[in-house]
Amino acid sequence: MPEQLSSSVTYEEQAGVGIWTIADLDEALESGELEAGEDHFRERAGSPDMDGVVIHIEEVDTAGASNTLEHVEQEWTELANETGIARTAYVADGLARMAIAQRNQAEECETKGFSEFDEGLEWAQNA
Repeated sequence: MPEQLSSSVTYEEQAGVGIWTIADLDEALESGELEAGEDHFRERAGSPDMDGVVIHIEEVDTAGASNTLEHVEQEWTELANETGIARTAYVADGLARMAIAQRNQAEECETKGFSEFDEGLEWAQNA
């Protein structure tokens, strides 16, 4: 059963892969609720037994959300660098998954966007 980190972010683990689900990325960022998920990511993804993660974004509007993409580029790149995570799968609808995956510039982390959750999870498990 998923752990509720804030009203917008939940966490669960499957087969050694951490899965953070964000209901609405733009809203979570604007309200400050994304911070709880990012703090949890920093703690959990930094553990030596986790190499792959999935960030499942149920709703995001990257068309007019330059603040959201800037946040991903700065904060999520830093999170990946801090934790040493090997693979991050971004699961979202439309082109958002690609836009977000390309913004994470972490040097040692492979990122990829997926439209199907199961595909993203399988890819992250192979880290």
